Amino acid sequence: MDSAVAVAAIGGVLGLISAAYTARSANRANQQKTEADERTALRQIEAGAYERAKQFYESTLVRMQGEIDRQAAQINALQRQVSRLTRQVRDAGLVPVTSSESEEEK
Repeated sequence: MDSAVAVAAIGGVLGLISAAYTARSANRANQQKTEADERTALRQIEAGAYERAKQFYESTLVRMQGEIDRQAAQINALQRQVSRLTRQVRDAGLVPVTSSESEEEK
């Protein structure tokens, strides 16, 4: 019976070691899954932020291009008006005075 008790004791100890190892492995696996879930959530947040920034950037580009187009049309209209006024001054027998932009800045 002594050998049976020794075998049972060794079996019990091995069972406890196995249970502790299994619990530890399960804890590690759970921790790794939690970390993976956190990384996935962070990537989703970053992807959402990137998408919002991209949409903002693209809408800003569209607005800026619209403003550039509007100002280009305004410049063209002003250049046509200057040409008409210059013609009218010449037709009236006067000599129009022209200056460059660098002279006006001084």
